[in-house]
Amino acid sequence: MGRNSGGNNTGAGPGDLGEGDSGYRGSITNVQSLVHMKDKQLYKETKQAISRYHAVMGVRERNVKLADMDKSVMGVQASVGGQSAAVYLNKKYYNKSAGEFKENIQKQYKSGWQTETNRPTAHVTTHELAHSTWNSSLTAANAQAAGKEISKLYRKWRGDKTKKGYGRYSMTNVNEFWAETVTKAVHGRSDKYTTAVKRIARKYKL
Repeated sequence: MGRNSGGNNTGAGPGDLGEGDSGYRGSITNVQSLVHMKDKQLYKETKQAISRYHAVMGVRERNVKLADMDKSVMGVQASVGGQSAAVYLNKKYYNKSAGEFKENIQKQYKSGWQTETNRPTAHVTTHELAHSTWNSSLTAANAQAAGKEISKLYRKWRGDKTKKGYGRYSMTNVNEFWAETVTKAVHGRSDKYTTAVKRIARKYKL
C-alpha cells in the first residue's frame, strides 16, 4: 500500500485495501493530527494500534496523520526520496464511528480479500505502518538487503498450498504480502511466515 510501491487491483471495491493503496497517485490534502478524529473510541483504538505495532515491531513511523484522499483508499504510506515519510489515514473512513469502521473491515474479512485479524479497527493502521517499515521503494542498504529475503519468502509463501488465514490481497505483490503478513503477526494467529517477517525486521534493523 505504499504510495510509491507498485500493485494491482484484483477485485477490491471502494474503501478496500486495494487499488490506490499499492499505487496511489491521487491527492493528499488537509492533513491533520489524529486528535481531530470525530469518534473518540476509534481514535483510542487507532492510537492503541500504533502502540501495539511499536511494541511488536519496534518504533518505525511516528508521522501518522489524517488526510483527505480519494475514497478508493482507507490509508496510504508515502515514501519520498527512498525513505518513508508518513502514513495518512483517510478522513472519509476515520471520521466514521468505531462500529461503522469495524463493520467495513469485517466485510472485507468475510469476502476473503483481507487477512483476518482479531483487531479489525487496527488493520489499516497496522498495514500502513508495515509499509513504512519496509517496501520495495526504500533505498537504504538494510532495506535493500531485507528485500531480497522478503522476496524469497514471498515466493515460498505463494507456492505453499498448506498456508491458511491469508486474504487475496496478500497475493497482489511482495509489498502487500509483507504488509498483510506483518499485520497478521501483530494482531492475528502466528505461523511460520509471521515469525519470519518479525525475524527479518530484527535482523536488518528495519
